[in-house]
Amino acid sequence: MTTRTTQVLDAFAEHLRTLELPLPVDGAEQARAETGAALSQLSDHVIPRLESLDAPLLVVIGGSTGAGKSTLVNALVGHPVTRSGAIRPTTRRPVLLHHPADEAWFTGTRILPGLARVHAGQSDDPEAPGAADTTGDVDPATSLELHAQEQVPQGLALLDAPDIDSVAAGNRELARQLLRAADLWLFVTTANRYADAVPWEVLRTAAERDVTVDVVMNRIPDREGVAAELAEDLRAMLERHGIEVQQLFLVPETELDAEGMLPPAAVAELSDRFTALAADESGRGRI
Repeated sequence: MTTRTTQVLDAFAEHLRTLELPLPVDGAEQARAETGAALSQLSDHVIPRLESLDAPLLVVIGGSTGAGKSTLVNALVGHPVTRSGAIRPTTRRPVLLHHPADEAWFTGTRILPGLARVHAGQSDDPEAPGAADTTGDVDPATSLELHAQEQVPQGLALLDAPDIDSVAAGNRELARQLLRAADLWLFVTTANRYADAVPWEVLRTAAERDVTVDVVMNRIPDREGVAAELAEDLRAMLERHGIEVQQLFLVPETELDAEGMLPPAAVAELSDRFTALAADESGRGRI
């Protein structure tokens, strides 16, 4: 059945590739963009997932500039693996963290076939952005950096994506592509920026595509009643927008150590969620 389904989807993708919308009429530009997005969704996620239902669950971690995505990723594995920063786009190349036993699932072109694979620490890195490179700033990245980490539970992988509202056009384009490849999207926002317009536009798109979404509200002031009040307001906003969220995680404002790391307790609930999900085959299947 799966083979027949993927054959139908392959034929549909070929139809979309040959579709021409040459007339400069109202809605043509949007239709062309939606056609491109559908092709990306088919090749990056839908077809490979149907062909490999037992592949690790891909969690794409996305959100706004300065929301603390990379800091959370580093905390989840217990040491710095991806750069963080709030001023300049720092994720010029997306980073995928996987358990060493799951490496074979990601070294090939099963998902995100347009991105070359580079292993962390690889001495010969032809895809590394140079000083004058426009990768991330103007052009989207052309490679995906793979990190094998024992701390990532087997059966699940974490992908640190660029900012969805980045000032860099290449990063914005890549972030949306990566989100289309997600089995689960972990949306990271902050107590100060959770009402920003751009993330809600992307969240609505995720809801329309029936993507499973978890939300982290980061950097919540550590004052009595603040977390509950903000969580209630965010849940009300999600409901008004018709966005169903599986879980909402609240991370208090916490001082970082000398390496820029959060204490393990700050991400314990999120870490437990991923560990339980990796161990729950039926739960992963539902997502």
